[in-house]
Amino acid sequence: MRNHLMKATALAFAVCMSAASLSSCGRTEIDASKYVTVDIDGIDTKGTASAHIGLDELVADNLEAFELSDSSNLLAFANVEEKVNKYLKGSLSKETDLSNGDAVTFKWDKKNAEKLEEKYKIKLKLNDKKIKVTDLKVAEEFDPFEHLTISYDGIAPNAKAVLSAKELPVSGMSFTCDTKDHLSNGDTITVKFGEADCEQKCFDQGYKPTATEKTYTVEGVSSYVQKLEDIPEDAMKKMDEHAQDTFKAYVASKWADSETFKKMELIGNYMLTPKDSSISTLTSNNVYFIYKMTAENMPNKDSDESTKQEFTYYYYTGYKNIVILDDGTCSFDLNTIEKPEGSAFFGTPSGEAFTVGNYYYKGYKDLDSMFNKLVTANIDKYKYESTVKE
Repeated sequence: MRNHLMKATALAFAVCMSAASLSSCGRTEIDASKYVTVDIDGIDTKGTASAHIGLDELVADNLEAFELSDSSNLLAFANVEEKVNKYLKGSLSKETDLSNGDAVTFKWDKKNAEKLEEKYKIKLKLNDKKIKVTDLKVAEEFDPFEHLTISYDGIAPNAKAVLSAKELPVSGMSFTCDTKDHLSNGDTITVKFGEADCEQKCFDQGYKPTATEKTYTVEGVSSYVQKLEDIPEDAMKKMDEHAQDTFKAYVASKWADSETFKKMELIGNYMLTPKDSSISTLTSNNVYFIYKMTAENMPNKDSDESTKQEFTYYYYTGYKNIVILDDGTCSFDLNTIEKPEGSAFFGTPSGEAFTVGNYYYKGYKDLDSMFNKLVTANIDKYKYESTVKE
């Protein structure tokens, strides 16, 4: 009897072991790993991995083990699939920043899988799945700044940088500049390519930027003159000659025979430039030519030559918005000449005028008064430079 029982037990064990689809005496063995797919996408060094478990196929291949007669009962099939999805899970050892040659392993959550085995007559074969990363496209390097053109609008110190790009191999990218306004030659600007996720966006399109930031020095911009020494000598001479010719023409047409112009001596210059280039001002520079004038007149028209009296006074002419062009030449408009304006009514002067005897003269009796008019009155917005020696 004992021998008979032992033989029966051995036979049952042999049947269990020999069944291809059964294990643990009646449990269906399922190799879950064959239902796992791992997808590798992206660009070399920035590749990504994702894993997917084919639950539909796994359940459909093992209907009886999951207590299903067929797959046509969609509700029952979905209920089983939901439970399988709840307990049959795994994760990848690495999902981002992948390079060709890397190894990615899908590892099962075996603790949860045991709960699924308790619900159904199944035995899960959970072998980790190792994938070698291959065939990721290597990103093509490019220098975005080779596609950038920087030009400048306006005149320094108020020039503006204009950025334009063409034939970039990637889309959705742009250039930005840290300082675009109030620029002068010699200033530096830093240009950035793209935003914080620039490199990733480029990688997604198969490219790798060799640089995302570059510093440039502003050059080739026409500039408003900021110092007297920056005005070429020939330009200063031309403005001086024009001023003297203009005054002499005025004397010839307006002075009386009893008045004599004797000398017009250039004693220096004042130059006014804005204290803050970002604040709007009427002019970007003013250069004044300061003259000491010598003249004489007779007390009245009935006096003779022996009564003539000599006197001196101060006169100016001014030019504004003098520019040094990008080729180094000086540009200015002689028609913008500024000079004292005044008159007299019954011997009482007004404006920039004073009287000597019975005559009035445009200008100033003393240099301090002229300085106050041209410089001090504008000191709130303009700084000045002076080469006047007197």
